[in-house]
Amino acid sequence: MAAICRLKVVLSLSLLMGLLASCALNQQNKAQLRAVQDCPTCPKLVVIPAGHLDVGSPLDEPDRDLDEGPAYQVTIAVPFAMGATEVTRAQFAAFVKASGYDAARQCMVWTGSKIEMVAGRSWQDPAIPQTDQHPVVCVSWRDAVAYVAWLRKTTGKNYRLPSNAEWEYAARGGTLSAYAFPGGEGEACAYGNIGDETAKRDVPAWRTASCSDGVGLGTIKVGSYRPNGYGLYDTVGNVWEWIADCYHPTYEGAPNDGSAWGLASDCGVAFDRGGGFSNLIQGHLRAANRSRAPSPDNTAYSLGFRVARELMPAELSQVPSQPSGRESGTRVR
Repeated sequence: MAAICRLKVVLSLSLLMGLLASCALNQQNKAQLRAVQDCPTCPKLVVIPAGHLDVGSPLDEPDRDLDEGPAYQVTIAVPFAMGATEVTRAQFAAFVKASGYDAARQCMVWTGSKIEMVAGRSWQDPAIPQTDQHPVVCVSWRDAVAYVAWLRKTTGKNYRLPSNAEWEYAARGGTLSAYAFPGGEGEACAYGNIGDETAKRDVPAWRTASCSDGVGLGTIKVGSYRPNGYGLYDTVGNVWEWIADCYHPTYEGAPNDGSAWGLASDCGVAFDRGGGFSNLIQGHLRAANRSRAPSPDNTAYSLGFRVARELMPAELSQVPSQPSGRESGTRVR
């Protein structure tokens, strides 16, 4: 009888250990779906949860621009993936090497007294020191679209540029205030490489934030600062980021499902978001701010991009139901 009891205990313990191992594996699978990388040279992605948000800014927000309204509610019905960082020089170089793509060969750069278009400047020679781990710059909207098209072909996954609504939703990281980080502009140096007091030593004429991020005139390795609530790095500072949408002067009539409102190539007017390392216009680090570009062919040494990707059905089934303890929401308009 004692032997039978011991056997039952052993079997019960074995069953319990099996269940615990199964639970641990399931949790591991879910955790893996918080981050995705489809190939060694592909951007690392993080899963952005479904939710809703008022895109734009309320009428009484300080430093608000007219193109940030009217604020409108967007519902992101399906989780999606977004680059944890901006696309790096190494990642863009892999695309150029594999495809033979000929990217833009002129760029807006600082020439010592002003920012101007200079022929021959490019993502390989943007007039600022860079390594392969810095964000690629001096790329046009069309260059960015060519890159995501190559990713689609290479991986079989639906890569694209993020829509305006997706970008703001993801960049806020679950926050609802004017700035997507605590403390406003004066605390931005903990979250990104911005126009700061260090940069002002290089270019005294620039307006900068009253903090120091330790970087002067130029970019820094992606992911060097604190991430936001969704695990995205550099959504403030380092470089401005191209958006898929056509630029509209207001949000009147914008789609409320998070999709792109036309493409920049359709209307000939593009825009970018997030702020860069250079001259800081007051209010440009707010989450609702956006910057109109002259055309999809525009390039600048402070302008790059990050990618978005739709999740496959099998991936969606493993996405955690709650975004790491944060919930999206809306502001009072």
